[in-house]
Amino acid sequence: MSHHPIDGIMKDLSELAQDRETVELGALVGTLEARGFGPLLMVLAALMLLPVGMLPGFPAVIGLLFILCGAQMVRGAKGLWLPERLKRIEAPADTLRKSLDKAWPAVRRLRKLIGGRMHWAVSGGAARVIAGLLIVIGAAMAGLGFLPGLPFLLALPVLLFGLGLTAGDGLVVILGVLLLVPAIWTGTAAL
Repeated sequence: MSHHPIDGIMKDLSELAQDRETVELGALVGTLEARGFGPLLMVLAALMLLPVGMLPGFPAVIGLLFILCGAQMVRGAKGLWLPERLKRIEAPADTLRKSLDKAWPAVRRLRKLIGGRMHWAVSGGAARVIAGLLIVIGAAMAGLGFLPGLPFLLALPVLLFGLGLTAGDGLVVILGVLLLVPAIWTGTAAL
C-alpha cells in the first residue's frame, strides 16, 4: 500500500486524540499546520459535516477559522495564526476519536480517487482565488450559520478545497467551486 497524504493526516489526528479527555483547537491546528492549509481545511470542514457541527455557535467558530485561513493564504503565510482565546477552545477527544473511526472507510475510498492532476488549479493565482472564497464562505457561515443546512452546504466545498490542496488535485478543487452553487442558492433563498 502506498503512503497517501490523507493517511498521514488521519494518523496524526488519531495520535492527538489518544489518551486525552479534551483536544484544544490550538493543538489541532498545530498538528495539521506543518502540512499546509489543505489538511486544516479538510478537518475543519469535516467537523461541520459531523454531529459536532450542529452545536450552537460552532458554525460561527468554524466560519471565523475559514476567514483566518483565507487571510493567511492571501498573505502567503505557511501556517495559521490563532488568537490565544481561540487556541483554548476545547472539544471532547472522544468525539474526535469516534469521528475519525467513522471517517476511515470514506478515506480508504477517497485515496484511490484523489491524486496529483490539474496543478494549475491549486497553485499560484488559483490558490489566492481559493483563499478569497474561504473568506466569503467563512463570513457566510459566521453570519448565516443559523440557517438550517447552510453550514453543511458551505462546508462541502471547503472539504474539497482541502482535499485538493492536500493531494495537489485541481479537479477536486474545481468540483468544490461547483458545489458552491447549491450553498449560494440556499443562502439567497433564505434571505
